Amino acid sequence: MEEHDEKMINESREIWDTNAEVWDKRIGSGGGWQTTLIAPMVEQMLNIQGGERVLDVACGNGQFSRRLAELGATVVASDFSPKLIELAKARTSEQDERIDYHIVDATNEAQLLALAGGDQQRFDAVVCNNALMDMPAIEPLFRAVAKLLKPEGRFVFTVMHPCFNGLAMAMAMQPELPDYAQKPTYAIKVRRYLSWDVSKGLAISEQPREQFYWHRPLHVLLNSAFASGLVMDRIEEPKLPEADAIKNAFDWANYDMPPLLFVRLRPA
Repeated sequence: MEEHDEKMINESREIWDTNAEVWDKRIGSGGGWQTTLIAPMVEQMLNIQGGERVLDVACGNGQFSRRLAELGATVVASDFSPKLIELAKARTSEQDERIDYHIVDATNEAQLLALAGGDQQRFDAVVCNNALMDMPAIEPLFRAVAKLLKPEGRFVFTVMHPCFNGLAMAMAMQPELPDYAQKPTYAIKVRRYLSWDVSKGLAISEQPREQFYWHRPLHVLLNSAFASGLVMDRIEEPKLPEADAIKNAFDWANYDMPPLLFVRLRPA
């Protein structure tokens, strides 16, 4: 890995350690997009069976790791932020021996491979929820996943939709015009898509520090997976349920566009 990536990883880790408590309070045990959008689709795509061994990469405060354990999986959960792992453990019952937490950098292939504990301990499934855009390099993760999965295993990841949801995109709304029987029109303005870039922004207004966002167009994102020996067998772009629409014109529930991309990959 290049030196500038190492510097960014270290800075990013410091940022996430600083923001960890705010994120833990916001994510908690679920709620928001995690409950209405992410978990239902990811659970469907993973189709976890009781007793399966699952790796949760970039697990944050462990909210989805605990959900996987509820579904009957034995879970290995990892994150590069020591503070987030500390908070994840605090939210996990000491009696729940189905979750094993580790501090692991997801851009370090060797660290990821060490989670398997040998060929006989490979995983039935791997999941990574909304974290690829937080990583300066994704190739090490894809290479590791191709080796960590059992032959019939599956890898599901979610990411901010690179076409519609990013710092180079802006929501737009044309108000209702009753005199012309015109309903409100909602759109996304995209000023840049193909260029790779890294930016900083706030995902939660209360977080103390801005976090990194690495934008990757679809061909970069998916070709990185294919080059690692993975094939895609399912892709989903769900929108938020209309019931979630609120009076705020710039709420995603008002837009006929997906804020997140869901992808399932398998070993070739």
